[in-house]
Amino acid sequence: MEQSFKASLKQFIISHESRSNFPYTDTVGKVTIGIGYNLSDRGLSDAWIDDQYEKDVIYFNAQLWHDFPWYSSLSEARQMVLIDMAFMGYKALKGFIKLFEALSQGDYEKASLEILNSLWARQVGQRAIEDAEIMRSGELCSHSV
Repeated sequence: MEQSFKASLKQFIISHESRSNFPYTDTVGKVTIGIGYNLSDRGLSDAWIDDQYEKDVIYFNAQLWHDFPWYSSLSEARQMVLIDMAFMGYKALKGFIKLFEALSQGDYEKASLEILNSLWARQVGQRAIEDAEIMRSGELCSHSV
């Protein structure tokens, strides 16, 4: 397929389908995203899911490294907890001000309690309990990996 044809085709399809960075329900009730990508019927490929996961982890790790100078001194298990929590949304994670204050002081007991003392913990239940225990101990639970 020629590049000029592909470019023209893309603009033609966008003129009919539109382009959306967020899911929407199309005219026949199908959840759609991007340029007419029908999530309801097609779902996502394993390759796309794995690729996006890798990109998310790299992004979250880089953001934590950039925003918190002490992040690099945390054990890998504690870093894993913060990356796990970042899947709620990085902006939401940064709202855990008391958690980050405790971590900056090396107070892992308090950091653990701050994880548990959150709306997020009430929403995710066991996940938060496991993350809090790892944050407290600095080691992965035997069933975590």
